[in-house]
Amino acid sequence: MPMSERRKKKKIKEFEPQYYPECDYVAERRRKIINPNRRLTKLRHIPDDNIISLLGHRAPGGLYTSIHPPLDELMESFDPIKELIVPSDGAKMGDRIRFVQIIDSFWRPPVAPWLRHKFYFTRFRGADVVIDAERTLLEMRERDVEAATKLLLEMELFDPSRTSLKSVSHGGYSHRLDENELSFDLRRRCILDKESGHIIYVKNMSGEILDKPISLGFPIADEDLKTIDVTWRWDSSQYKSKSEILMVLSRIAENRILGGFKPNMLNYR
Repeated sequence: MPMSERRKKKKIKEFEPQYYPECDYVAERRRKIINPNRRLTKLRHIPDDNIISLLGHRAPGGLYTSIHPPLDELMESFDPIKELIVPSDGAKMGDRIRFVQIIDSFWRPPVAPWLRHKFYFTRFRGADVVIDAERTLLEMRERDVEAATKLLLEMELFDPSRTSLKSVSHGGYSHRLDENELSFDLRRRCILDKESGHIIYVKNMSGEILDKPISLGFPIADEDLKTIDVTWRWDSSQYKSKSEILMVLSRIAENRILGGFKPNMLNYR
């Protein structure tokens, strides 16, 4: 009997995860981001062809490059794990692996790099994530990464001025804000149109000049960014008063150290 049929007969009690402790607006913001059952606010609409142009992996309207035939055409041996895991659209068609890399500013961004990767793992399937300072790289099948990029750019987690789309980039504190309060970029992928107030991308993620500039709309105002900040700061909500999260972090650190050094000293009281 297939696993899907057995699951229907036997009711399995689902685990309800607790996404984040504390009760102020910063903790609530973190819970909203990493909880896949919470809907994000859509701020802008970007056509699919513009998403493809910004990524630069293929030409708009071009065919997807595959690394293996579609799964329906493969003759594979029986594997019970394949009954449990439903393949993504890209995996079904055998797409190659592609990526998108997003840079977050250190100063009041909509989401921080250390929280962005948790968002990826709770919202996306078939994802591989690499974090390097403020850079977060997401690898998926090609059509899957295009769908993920559309969500990332259109929703509230992307601010055109504080968040940027860069694949070839310097790192560290060079990602400051420039004179127009845009994320500093040596390749000048995006500019501020002072007449319309929109952020315009003139180059794709890899720094290649686009045939047609792409607008990502207005940047988010500083007042609005402060209300959706995910970091405890001296001018907003103090971190020192978060006793519950400090207890959780202390227990995680203790278990990691003792678990690798002297496991017999662990005390699960």
